[in-house]
Amino acid sequence: MGLGDSRSLRSLPRVFVPGIEDPAPEQLGLPEEELHKLRRVLRLGTGDEFALLPGDGRLLRCELVGLQARLIETARPQTESRRRLTIALALSKPDALESAVRMGSEIGVAHFVLFPSARSVVNWNARQQVEKLERLRRIAREGSEVAFRMVVPTIVAMDSLGEVVNAGVEWWALSEQESAPIGVPTLGDAPTLLVGPEGGWAPHEVEVLAGRAFSLGPRVLRVATAVAAAATLALA
Repeated sequence: MGLGDSRSLRSLPRVFVPGIEDPAPEQLGLPEEELHKLRRVLRLGTGDEFALLPGDGRLLRCELVGLQARLIETARPQTESRRRLTIALALSKPDALESAVRMGSEIGVAHFVLFPSARSVVNWNARQQVEKLERLRRIAREGSEVAFRMVVPTIVAMDSLGEVVNAGVEWWALSEQESAPIGVPTLGDAPTLLVGPEGGWAPHEVEVLAGRAFSLGPRVLRVATAVAAAATLALA
């Protein structure tokens, strides 16, 4: 296998293990969770090859040797878009959030911001926020592994729509308003796309988003579908 042969590397089982030094040592210890996945879930045995992903753009092609990994080569497949897309997503039902994060991670979203909006059907207290973000980060990592990404999207929470739009970034909002122009607008290198909850934006939120809204057409989309469609168009 030639160094950086991405077609061959794509076929390797892979797990994210952040924090591996660069350059990587020839022998690497494996965290218990990842070792369990390789041994018990993926059914790999001694001598089988797999990929370790430090999350910094590198792919470490390794051979499983007992409880450790032996480094064979280091590659840097170019799997990320030049446009670093952020999806700012209003809190929605758990299954909708999880599907949106999973699909967005597979498509290539770089960053997720979660925030409560007027029509959010759920709100998190401090403990729930920690637990929910941890679960969504795991989902983003799994989606990134499946999609052969070399990095995992980051996920944070903000307190309100106002905090999102006043964060000093280029932002546009997906809207179901008939007055919103159809089609993703021309975007810069690091745009933020805002997606509302199941019930859509409240009237006072529509006013905040006026002039920065766009539509994907006359159909009503599920939250996860809207995220996937908008992200695909933005990264195309």
